Amino acid sequence: MKNSKKILLLMMCLLCVCMLTACTVKHRRQRNSVSATGSPVNTKTLTGVVTGQDVEKQNITVRELDSNLESVLYYDSTAAVTNKFGETITAEQITTGEILELAYRTSDTLLVSAAVPEDVWEYDEVDSFSFRAEENMMRFADKKYQYSANTYISSSGQQIALAELNQEDTLTVRGVGIHVYSITRTAGHGYVRLTGYEDFTGGMVEVGNRIILPIADNMLITAPAGIYRVTLCKGVSIASKTATVQQDQTVTVDFSDYVSTAKDIGTVTFDIEPEGADLTINGTTVDYSQPVALNYGEYKITVAMTGYETYSGTLDVEDASVPVHIDLIEEQATVNNSATATPAASAAGDNNSPSGSTTSDSSSSSSTDSSAASKKVDSSHTITVTAPRGVEVYLDNVYKGLAPCKFKKVIGSQTVTLSQTGYVTKSYSIDILDDDEDVTLKFADLVKETSSR
Repeated sequence: MKNSKKILLLMMCLLCVCMLTACTVKHRRQRNSVSATGSPVNTKTLTGVVTGQDVEKQNITVRELDSNLESVLYYDSTAAVTNKFGETITAEQITTGEILELAYRTSDTLLVSAAVPEDVWEYDEVDSFSFRAEENMMRFADKKYQYSANTYISSSGQQIALAELNQEDTLTVRGVGIHVYSITRTAGHGYVRLTGYEDFTGGMVEVGNRIILPIADNMLITAPAGIYRVTLCKGVSIASKTATVQQDQTVTVDFSDYVSTAKDIGTVTFDIEPEGADLTINGTTVDYSQPVALNYGEYKITVAMTGYETYSGTLDVEDASVPVHIDLIEEQATVNNSATATPAASAAGDNNSPSGSTTSDSSSSSSTDSSAASKKVDSSHTITVTAPRGVEVYLDNVYKGLAPCKFKKVIGSQTVTLSQTGYVTKSYSIDILDDDEDVTLKFADLVKETSSR
């Protein structure tokens, strides 16, 4: 009888153990199943800028907004990802520079979901912008925004320095409120080196009707990536060739075998009062002490001088000889006659002729872009470039010498370009202050060209 009770008791204990084990297994299966389905349980979220994408390893690197803290998140096909339009995409399609809100599992940092937050704004195709380093301010789309040391700046998926951005670049800018968190260079700049152009020295060079410069020795021109017609003009002579500019590369355009022809070239003579005022054509400062040769067509011109109202207008060149007269008005002057409220600009001779005529642009004359206006030269102080030694130094496309070299101080935003045979040409945007002091600049060594170039 005792044995029977013992056996019955043992069987009941075994039954209880089996039931407990079954419940535990069932519970574990439920927990694993919940985790696999992407439940928000045991997940965390972060909002940040994507600073890296490794498709082979299936992970992305994200830097949190307003900090340097970075996290590496892994992903697979289960991640729910949407783009800025709310469309479903794969995690592989996430690109550097995007601002995303991401949810991930804490146990293995596996990405669960990623989407663009509603308060994030994005501007594409930004090709007109400026920076003020002393204020950490960026201006574009007629608005001012704040950037910081944590703003992520990239090109071709790699982080770059702010100074590597050039006015010839095109950007995508992203941020929240007044803060810029991401700047992506979507279209960069390259360089055009001219050779065999001795007969045109002292004339003008045009790159695609966008860049106009006086022709001087050792010409190296910074230009946006693209295909351009490069035209040299001097007097009635003209030479033209096509050049393809690629990002971060230099294309050489040789005119030594080219016979120039006189065709559709206008020689423009500028008579500007007061003497010493600065003239820019399509945003480039031009020396007008001698007649300027320009292809037929329309050009945006600006005349500026301290103490006078800035003149902005359109110059239409349709004749071989074009005289243009412009009188600036003093800012302190009181104008009683509304007919003289804007600067006078006229072509000598028949004012009814479109050749040499200028059209005033009142909207731009009252708010002239500082980059288009003239730059002040501080003849009492200098800029010295000390490194890297032996490189060619250009300031706004004008050759200054081999480093170390010294030249007159120019105030304002400008571009320093460094070039050396066998090395990749590099440009830096700098902002020189009007502080009555000499400036010394030192740049990083240039990178050697690869055999593929």
